[in-house]
Amino acid sequence: MSWQWTRRQFLARMGIAAAAIQAVDHLDLCCALAADTKTATKDLFDMHQVADGVYAAVAAPQYKVNSNAAVILTNDGVVVVDSHSKPSAAQALYREIRGITKNPVRKIINTHFHWDHWQGNQVYAAEYKALEIIASERTKENLTRPDAGVGGVPFIERQLANLPKEIEQLKNDIMRATSPEQKARLEANLQQAEAYLAELKDLKPTLPTRTVSNTVTLHEQGREIQLLLLGRGHTDGDVYVYLPKEKVVVTGDAVIDWMPFLNDGYPEEWVQTLTALEQVDFTHMILGHGEVATKAHLAFFKGYLTDLIAAVKKAAAEGATLDEMKKGVADQLAPQYEQGMSKYPLGRYRDRVGLNIEMIYQKVVKKG
Repeated sequence: MSWQWTRRQFLARMGIAAAAIQAVDHLDLCCALAADTKTATKDLFDMHQVADGVYAAVAAPQYKVNSNAAVILTNDGVVVVDSHSKPSAAQALYREIRGITKNPVRKIINTHFHWDHWQGNQVYAAEYKALEIIASERTKENLTRPDAGVGGVPFIERQLANLPKEIEQLKNDIMRATSPEQKARLEANLQQAEAYLAELKDLKPTLPTRTVSNTVTLHEQGREIQLLLLGRGHTDGDVYVYLPKEKVVVTGDAVIDWMPFLNDGYPEEWVQTLTALEQVDFTHMILGHGEVATKAHLAFFKGYLTDLIAAVKKAAAEGATLDEMKKGVADQLAPQYEQGMSKYPLGRYRDRVGLNIEMIYQKVVKKG
């Protein structure tokens, strides 16, 4: 049975009315850009060969962000890990894939439930009726829960409710732009926002057809692919896709190349899960966002989470207020992490460290 429904059919089936979903003042997107951030004008993806028959589709930094994807060729097909934030992005990558191989896409693997990693599923499902979409059991549950966070079908409704406000704000910002360059960037962002809104209105939520609750191995016509469930971290359903022969792991947003989004995460368990990932024999990581990285980046990323937790705990024990922590902890960790966490026009250290500190305070200190 296909899990491809219209949004209206899904909400009716789940008993979730759009009116029941609370509007928020702004979209708390996991990878959002500031409205006036400089973004790339190149194509949506750069394809990099990471190993024989294994490619990283590295998403260009766009105002309406896309996740990276992994493209894994087998003897008779293709496995794609993560399908981006919108159908047009999935279509763009699919065209790239067709330039590499004419074999069918047989499997999609969604690493977690966040919007920018699964909303393109429908493109592959429409092209291949026998397509298998795989995710963890918890990820599939999160895709239907109204309170899961920044992803899932209910989150589509939140985006639809808030995008018109975002568009109006962009129009106002354009009117107040102080330079031709700023105005041009904002106009490009407005164009992306309007196009994204149009796509969301016609989105057909396409959910996993197969779930896993423990680590499993897929044998895909000459390719061994392990789906590792190592514990909670970025979400409670993270899947790491591991190619043991090629020594490549696809991390989703459990490891990225800029500041992590902690709102749906489990910070202390995340560190433990990354410790488990360190035990895996690999040399390269295809990240959820950012360029392909070596295993050395895992220590840096895990170190940031570890040091952030320790610094917030210490500041709280010493009686610091949250506002004091946001300044003091940010400055304390900056020498070691600011440069490495500020390589792209989004997710930069100073843009996100305050929210990271607040999330650690809520989730670790207050146990909220």
